[in-house]
This record gives sequence, structure tokens and C-alpha cells, in this order.
Amino acid sequence: MQSDGEVRASVADLVAQLTGSDVAQIQPTSRLKELGIDSLLAVELADELGRRHGLYLSDQAVDSMRTVEDAVRAVAHHDGATPPTWAQSPDAGPVVLSTSPAGDSPAETTEHDVPLDRSRFTAGAITTALTMIVIGGLVGVALGFGASTLLASTGLGDTELPPISASPTADAGEETGSTPTPTPSPTAETSDPAVPEPSLAASSTTVSPGSRFTLTGAIPAVGPGAQLQVQVKDPDSDWDDFPVTLTTGTDGGFSAEVYTSRTGTREWRLIHVETGEATPSVAVTIG
Repeated sequence: MQSDGEVRASVADLVAQLTGSDVAQIQPTSRLKELGIDSLLAVELADELGRRHGLYLSDQAVDSMRTVEDAVRAVAHHDGATPPTWAQSPDAGPVVLSTSPAGDSPAETTEHDVPLDRSRFTAGAITTALTMIVIGGLVGVALGFGASTLLASTGLGDTELPPISASPTADAGEETGSTPTPTPSPTAETSDPAVPEPSLAASSTTVSPGSRFTLTGAIPAVGPGAQLQVQVKDPDSDWDDFPVTLTTGTDGGFSAEVYTSRTGTREWRLIHVETGEATPSVAVTIG
């Protein structure tokens, strides 16, 4: 276990990277919220502290981090929490994030195998999806009731159509002495139209460190309610999971707000967690 002083220096360094603050002004009693660490950045801070010190900070530990000293205590006096069972599978894969100052080469990047707790990000997305489903059902019922009322008021629902004759007349054949040759009807096309390809766009292709930008697009083939994972790729490296997941809406559409303090040009994409189907990538320059 590292000393409180070593952990304190690590916390101050990470807070400075995430918020752009002067590390000299970060004191043990400084409140994280006043330094610019909101709830999303607090999760990123906890994940990076876990990678640096080889441990996992539970949701309770993250919620308790109000000041810099609280974050130091959560690491130096770790409660022994471990990642969820599903996150310990080999499929989760390591997540690579930079722990070096801006401008260092990719070779100085540190890789840690502590999985992310994706449940911290999916609660809001699940609530949004359920709300959309309920609203869609209510709209469908209202439209059906309105259409029924309209038919009843116009009398169209009571219109009686003449019966269709069960057998064709044979007058033409009897007059000419021959049986008319039926005209073949064209074969109806049964093939479904092609499903649109996945799409992805960024609200801005150049942002400053720590600034938010939005990734929007769709994976039509997966439909609504599918879980997507945001991924990031640095030059000369493979795709890695970024700590943001979300659920698709109508026609597989999505919108994800992300930000990072790591500088350089990074590629972004989203993949369907179950099938691995991915959107095209989009490049965003940080810094």
C-alpha cells in the first residue's frame, strides 16, 4: 500500500489534468466540485486512480469523494472492493488511458487491467429508453382512438360494399366460341428494402482538453433499446472501451456526450455490445 503522501500527489496530478487547474493550488481540503470535478469526471478520476494504484473504487467510495483528502483516503485506506463479476471476464479487455503529460509519445502510456463498472453509466440510458417506450405506447393508443372516432363520425365504417361475384361471366366465350386467354399478372416483388448503413458524426472535430463534444448517429440494424459502447483509438494502438455506454432510441439512433483531457488526434466509434457491429470512425483533435 502506498503512503498518503504518494497518493495525495497522484490525486492532485490527476485533478490538474482533468480540470486544467494549477497543481500547486490543489490542497487536501479543496472541494472537488469547486475544482471542476463533476459527477462524470469523478468516475473518470476514480477509474484512473484505480489503474495507477492497482485497485477498484466502488460506487460508495466514489460517492464519498467530496474533497481531495477524501479521494486520498479512498485509495490509501481502500475498503477491499472488487469489480463486478461480469467485468472480470477476459472479454472486458484492458482500457488504455494516458498518465503522462500532454505531448508525450504513445510509448509512455500506461496500461492497466482494472475493468470499468459500466453500470455507473447505463442507469440514465435505461430510464430514458423505458420513458420513450411508455410515451410511444400512449401515442399509439391515442392515434388509434382518434382514427376510430373519425370513421364513426363520417359514416365510413358503416359503408356496405357490393359482394364480389364468385365466378366470372362466360358471355364473351359463348359469343365467340372460344375461351378467353387469361392475362398473367406480374409477380410482386417480395424483397425488403436494404437496411441503412451505420453512421457517426461529431459535433466538433477540434476541442480543448476537458471540453465536451457530442457523438451522434445510428446503427439501424440493431433497432431501439440496444446497448452501445463508446470506443477510442489513439495512433498506433488498438480500439479500447471509453467509459461511456448508452442505449439506442428509435431506428437505432443515439447521442453520446464525451470529453477527455488527453491531447492529440483520437478516433471514436460506437459498437453494439452483443453483435459487435460498429459505426464508422470519426477523428477529433484534442488540444
